[in-house]
Amino acid sequence: MHWQVLTHSAWMRALNFWLFPLMLGLVVVIFAEGTPRQMPVAVVDADASVESRALIRHLDASPALDVKWRYSSMKEAKEALRTGEVFAVVAIATDFQEGLRRGLSPEVVVFYNSQYLLAGKLASSALREAAAVYSAKSGAMLRIAYGQEALSAVAQAAAVRPQMTPLFNPAMSYSHFLGTAIAPALWQLFVVMASLLALNWRWQQGPLPQQRMALAKEVFYTLGPVAFTMMIQAGLMLLAFVTLLGWQPVGHVGWILLGLLLMLLAIQAIALLLMVVIQDLVRALSISAAYLAPAFAFMGVTFPRHDMPALGQFWANLMPSTHYMAVQIAVADQGARGVHVLGALGALMVFGLLALAALWRLNQQSQQEETSHGTV
Repeated sequence: MHWQVLTHSAWMRALNFWLFPLMLGLVVVIFAEGTPRQMPVAVVDADASVESRALIRHLDASPALDVKWRYSSMKEAKEALRTGEVFAVVAIATDFQEGLRRGLSPEVVVFYNSQYLLAGKLASSALREAAAVYSAKSGAMLRIAYGQEALSAVAQAAAVRPQMTPLFNPAMSYSHFLGTAIAPALWQLFVVMASLLALNWRWQQGPLPQQRMALAKEVFYTLGPVAFTMMIQAGLMLLAFVTLLGWQPVGHVGWILLGLLLMLLAIQAIALLLMVVIQDLVRALSISAAYLAPAFAFMGVTFPRHDMPALGQFWANLMPSTHYMAVQIAVADQGARGVHVLGALGALMVFGLLALAALWRLNQQSQQEETSHGTV
């Protein structure tokens, strides 16, 4: 093994020893809360009545919301929504109090920026829930004011609200939902960068063997140390999920570790092919970043893969992290056994064909260089 490849430059020392643990710590800190709280929302109160102010106080009391912005016009509020100062805008109509007192259903409109897919929908959901509770309370008070018996008024005013509990994330924890997906996507980038730098270092040490088995052995000795340190980082990642984010896999963790190993080998196969075909480190790093950087968006975590257009599904299948996440979600969240993830594991193994193609091409290049030297 060429262990010196791990320390031959500052970048290799960073990639193999401390940079990913640092980024992992940042991910853990960001998602340690588990559930987003105090999301900023704006209010445009055109009624400015006692009842509208009571509604605003009720919204502000929600742990998920922070009504810190109040605007006099919708134009200002929508500009704040567009720039990201707030995640949602609540517009209270001018006849809000009058409608309540007449027993009608006055209009309260909520706008949210759908570009902030998760934050916007969560803010909108929290606003609807808080408004529904306020509506039930105000309806009950109105019926009591008209002389209806208290218990009967509460029973009629309280809306029947279904409780929706996610089957595999009952606590609605964003640390389990996002944190455990972002970290593998980051790890994937570190693996490909370290592998490319390792291969570039070996290219600079001198000519490669011409014999195929010796050539494959040399590539293994070059990438093996990187694979060793990266698997240690992968184990550290899973340990951080369990101890710091409260992640509790239902199935056997061994299948997840196997998926991580196959994902690592698939990424190294991609790195080898890029270096052999492109033969330029800077360009190979640029192409690998463009290829793998959007992996999180195609994992099927924040957006279902089966709802993506055909091009999106095709691009997702080209990324090793997509198939690994299928293994992690099935095993950790759904308690699937090995037989149920063989398809995803097999897809990761297919990337090994890229390594075979790269070794064949590398052998051809070595023979061509030797022939040209002999001719000269």
